[in-house]
Amino acid sequence: MGKSIKILTVLSAIMIFFAIYLIFAYAPMEKSMLEIQKVFYFHVSSAFIAFVAFGVNFALCIMFLIKRKPQHDILAVASAEIGLLFCTAVLLSGPIWARVSWHTWWTWEPRLTTTLVMWLMYVGYFILRAILRGETRRTFSAVLGIFAGLNVPIVYHSVNIWQAASNMHPGTNTKYDMAPTMKLTFWFTFLAFLSFYGLMLFLQYRMGESNLRYEAIRQKQLGEM
Repeated sequence: MGKSIKILTVLSAIMIFFAIYLIFAYAPMEKSMLEIQKVFYFHVSSAFIAFVAFGVNFALCIMFLIKRKPQHDILAVASAEIGLLFCTAVLLSGPIWARVSWHTWWTWEPRLTTTLVMWLMYVGYFILRAILRGETRRTFSAVLGIFAGLNVPIVYHSVNIWQAASNMHPGTNTKYDMAPTMKLTFWFTFLAFLSFYGLMLFLQYRMGESNLRYEAIRQKQLGEM
């Protein structure tokens, strides 16, 4: 197990380092946005990883409600934590890009608004887990995780759903219409972030399992007193 973590850590570090090299040294400068376009690779890749993480949380929440295995809850929480981290990166990097492209830090454009709603729903997910305890916490947070996960496809397709109000935000096909060098850089950056997500999920799961075993031992000792 320890060897696997070391391998994944080294792989993630190499991939992220190489992704940064591709972004700043290999991918060409976009003619209209110039340097600020480099934010695109971090911004969109982070959004994709957030979607993956929340999608995993959604699936694991359903599995927990069906099978009632604590391991599913541990993995669901770990994936939601990482997803919230990447979603925060999206909301922080987006205004940097928007300030140059749209001349404003924030606008209530559909994709920005739905992303903020998604972020708030997962913040609520962790607030709920902080308030409740035991099996009630697992059950209620799983239900909320399912509802929050349903918002992911809405965020992704928001530009197409509300076309009239989405004349500022790039469409969902933007990443496919890029030059080959830009496309390669984007997809490699996404894979680098995905490997980092896998590493963090692995570490968070092990930590969650340790906490679960500690709680079981603690409850047993309290019962023997």
